Amino acid sequence: MRSVSENRLFRWFSSEDSLVRVFRNSSWLFSAKGVGAVLSIFYLAILTRTLGVAGFGEFMVIVGAIQVLAAVLKLQTWQAVVQFGVPYLLAGQQLAFRKLSAQSFWIELTGGLVACAALWLMLPYGADQFGWSEPVEQAILGYGVIVFLSVRSTPTGILRAQDRFGGNAFGDAIIPIIRFAGSLALFLTLPSMTGFLIVWGLSEFVSFLVMWLMVWRRHEQNHPLRSTTTRPAVSPGLKEFAAFLLFTNLVFLISVIRERLVVVIVGFFVGPAAAGLFRLADQIANSLNRLAEVFARPLFSELSRLFAIGQSRKSRALFWRSLKVSALSGGVLFLCLLLFGENIISLISGPEYLAAFPLLLLLGAATIISLAGLGLEPLLQAAGRARNALLVRLAGLIALGLLMAFLLPNFGTIGAAWAMLISAVVTSIILLVSSRAVISKPRQPVPKLHRP
Repeated sequence: MRSVSENRLFRWFSSEDSLVRVFRNSSWLFSAKGVGAVLSIFYLAILTRTLGVAGFGEFMVIVGAIQVLAAVLKLQTWQAVVQFGVPYLLAGQQLAFRKLSAQSFWIELTGGLVACAALWLMLPYGADQFGWSEPVEQAILGYGVIVFLSVRSTPTGILRAQDRFGGNAFGDAIIPIIRFAGSLALFLTLPSMTGFLIVWGLSEFVSFLVMWLMVWRRHEQNHPLRSTTTRPAVSPGLKEFAAFLLFTNLVFLISVIRERLVVVIVGFFVGPAAAGLFRLADQIANSLNRLAEVFARPLFSELSRLFAIGQSRKSRALFWRSLKVSALSGGVLFLCLLLFGENIISLISGPEYLAAFPLLLLLGAATIISLAGLGLEPLLQAAGRARNALLVRLAGLIALGLLMAFLLPNFGTIGAAWAMLISAVVTSIILLVSSRAVISKPRQPVPKLHRP
């Protein structure tokens, strides 16, 4: 006979309640992000203390520029795999799901090859502009090639479409582990910009291998999702697939521009030291954003499942429940930043970085506002309204650009932080307004293939 605790544990793992499913899938990712959050504190401390404020700023400008280039040219496919793959899995159409996965792989790899060529052409100009030595230039090229050719988005989508967040979490956890181990080895030997770039590239490559290993291990297994439908799923047309891929990637590009390109701009107009302070505050604030993504990604998968089987009432309830959880947790997180932010900065990077505290409060508030509305964008995407999500993010980016143009020249880095906060408020308000119509509109279920 089961004890009370055993019964609760059994209900947790067997419950089909939508919010429980989201939290259950989030728990796998939280385990990976928990490891990453702890280890990132240590390797961030090593980076900031060994490279100095200006050196750290230059390093983050390099990493940010590579990631922006990847976002521009290398398409993210995981949301397309989830959006169009879940109906196939619900209908038991494993072959169609595999064809979709293969198509997504080649799309992602092709974009990576184009990004490699673009980096090779652009790197000499960047080296002349910033005065990079030949070893640093070669390390940047190697890091970029690894990032561009590591096809990680497609296996992420495969695992999430199959409700296999454990394998995804393991692949994500590898990155901070390798970065921590590599940074510690450099700290004990000879830390340098080149060495850190090599470590960062190695972490991306190993994560890429692990993600595909997780997919390969389950290649011959059948993991159908639960459904009561009886007819085959309708394959998306080329136009529909391309439009969804385009809009979700533009949304992703906008988020990368907000997170990375702003640091590059601050470094260019104000200097590497200012970029270092800004990025440190942004890095700590983004640790909150990573926690938000842990919840948002399973939420997108669960909303896709509910929309696919026509459960509009459940999707509406899940949306409002997740919104309340997000708002409450966001308030608690900001209070922690207000009370302990200075101590966190001093402990991680030393007293010379305390000037980043006002930036941390503003960037943390911007991130938490986004956290409070994290269910809004997944709702639009799961409902097939990626265009709406794109337009909202584009409006927020335009607001950010206009604010940066005015505030950065007049107020420096604090002006850039205010621009981030105001644009986050604008984006969240528009997202909330756009989402209200979606949750009230019913959707027909996806049919399941009948097996005679």
